Amino acid sequence: MPESISKACQQVAKQSPKQGLKSSKHEQLLARNKMVVQYQGFVEVVVTRLIRSMGLPVSMKEDFVSAGYVGLVEAAGRFDPARGFDFKTYAYQRIRGAIIDHIRTSCDLKGYMYRKFKAFEAAHELREQSLEGAEQNTGASPQERSKGVLEYLEKAAVGFTLAVQNDDDEVDSPEQEKQDPEKLLEKKREAKKIKEIIATLPEKERTIIEQYYFRDKKFVEIASDFGGYSKSWVSRLHDRALGMLREKITETCHEMAT
Repeated sequence: MPESISKACQQVAKQSPKQGLKSSKHEQLLARNKMVVQYQGFVEVVVTRLIRSMGLPVSMKEDFVSAGYVGLVEAAGRFDPARGFDFKTYAYQRIRGAIIDHIRTSCDLKGYMYRKFKAFEAAHELREQSLEGAEQNTGASPQERSKGVLEYLEKAAVGFTLAVQNDDDEVDSPEQEKQDPEKLLEKKREAKKIKEIIATLPEKERTIIEQYYFRDKKFVEIASDFGGYSKSWVSRLHDRALGMLREKITETCHEMAT
């Protein structure tokens, strides 16, 4: 087993409660390690996609791959084929999540790049919620699953719109520099309208949206501010808040069109 993957296995083992290795447990570890080696090349695929889509520095690819191995090991250890999911689909989320965690704690992103990262982070949390719901509803029809994917994409689009909002007057992205003043003014109007819509949300949902997208707080921090709630609780409310915003924005667009 490559040294980098072995380190990832050790890191995950440290995070797990220590137990005596019974024969069944030993067999599970052997199966996990076999799966990790089989899919180690998939980590580089995920890293390459993230580097391309987020514009991350190629020079840090090895660091991202090492972080991705941790996600792969966790995925291999937790994967349950009885739930009917493809392993690559399951592992992709864990690998990407581990890389996002690494970027959050180790990279100094600024300006537009940071807001773009927030959009990816929000999309990851949404996908986690989507997969969790799918796991609890394994009897869903293909039509229901397609509807769930569509809802996820629509919410992710709203999250991306919120994440790239810029309250500063300073232009800090090449995309903005190319735009004329009239288009920039229109974007400011759109941003103002979106914040007005956010203000209509219930208090908890509104607070989560404002704290996460405009105050740069993590879900864990927001949960603590609410009095010790779990990160998953905040994640569920975040998902619901984006669903509400999606509906309100759609209603506003229809009103403007008529």
